[in-house]
Amino acid sequence: MIELPALAYLVSAYPAASHTFILREVLGLRERGWRVETVSVNPDVRALQALDELEQQEQLNTRVLKSWSRATLIFDVLRVIWQCNCIAVLASVRLAWQLARPGLRGHLLALAYWLEAMLLVRWMQQQSTTHLHVHFGNEAALVGVLAKRISACTLSYTIHGPDEFHDVAGQQLAAKVAAADWIVCISQFARSQLMQFSHPQDWSKIHVVRLGIFDHYALPKRHGAEVFTVLCVGRLTPAKGQIVLLNAIAALRREGMSLRLILCGAGPSEDLLRQQIEQLNLSLDVELTGPLSKEAVRQLYAEADLFVLPSFDEGIPVVLMEAMASGLPCISTRVAGIPELIEHNVNGYLVPPGDVHALSLAIARLVNDADLRSCFTAEAQITVAKRYCLAQNLDQLAQCFSDFCGGVRHA
Repeated sequence: MIELPALAYLVSAYPAASHTFILREVLGLRERGWRVETVSVNPDVRALQALDELEQQEQLNTRVLKSWSRATLIFDVLRVIWQCNCIAVLASVRLAWQLARPGLRGHLLALAYWLEAMLLVRWMQQQSTTHLHVHFGNEAALVGVLAKRISACTLSYTIHGPDEFHDVAGQQLAAKVAAADWIVCISQFARSQLMQFSHPQDWSKIHVVRLGIFDHYALPKRHGAEVFTVLCVGRLTPAKGQIVLLNAIAALRREGMSLRLILCGAGPSEDLLRQQIEQLNLSLDVELTGPLSKEAVRQLYAEADLFVLPSFDEGIPVVLMEAMASGLPCISTRVAGIPELIEHNVNGYLVPPGDVHALSLAIARLVNDADLRSCFTAEAQITVAKRYCLAQNLDQLAQCFSDFCGGVRHA
């Protein structure tokens, strides 16, 4: 029998509504025999009673660095200094200073990250964990780099993109890649970006392990609605391109096409989208649902006729996988990792980001061609089943941990 080492999972916010895929990953690794302890930089802002049972358990069992007891903070930092190599602790302070963003604020933040790293090391000592895995290449990854310098733990990341790639120098991506023992990227696009910003000697440690979804997104055939329904699920942010979709729907309505659009999600662009809906006279044609439960979103997949995600910037969206698996024909954009999921004119349509005319033409084509919709749907479900199956990709991730972290074999 092999005893698997414990893993410490660090995320900027866990659990979180937009990080369901991390929750699935943690639970999946535990099912495969790994002890995964979770730690979050920031608390989950959602009320406990608003979460389902699994999320409640994760929220209660996750250590939050920014909620560390002030009464024990100094004692725990001194404990780490005492138990760890003092030279390593001093070297971590120097490293934090070197990796800080320019200016006084940047250096003060770097010291705050160093303090978080000290608390993280203390927590890992208490949990008897020696491997740290960080989701995203943001400030949490910097905390991970400093924790490794302090404690000599092993370190890995999952890099999603594209946010990390917008500020390569500020995020110190090259230094983070160099410090990691190994790295998982959710797409070949993300891997290529890390290769661009890192030394070739570090490329061998960067591996592609895709996200995945449950197979139960395959839904029974939907009943035809009176009005053709277009669905878009995602945070209401400029990066998702929902305003482009609104303009495309308005253009089609002016040509006499009857359409209904459902925008599902919440975010900072909500007021702007409502204003745009009024200006385009789409109040009777567009519904903003706000945030919905997983079950309610699945019901939207069942009721819609077409899924559109007109993003300017993406990794590989899980909602796009879910829509494809549920039997919805999909339209998205040629950005980042999306072309690894949708092959144009084979299992969906890809249009240039920000191109209202191209998007409206693609929507019109699929509205008017039921056979093409069926063809896209069949191919999309095959793609997701082959490459984005959650169980299969969790097996691959677990194998990565096994290969790099090892285990102790007992008779």
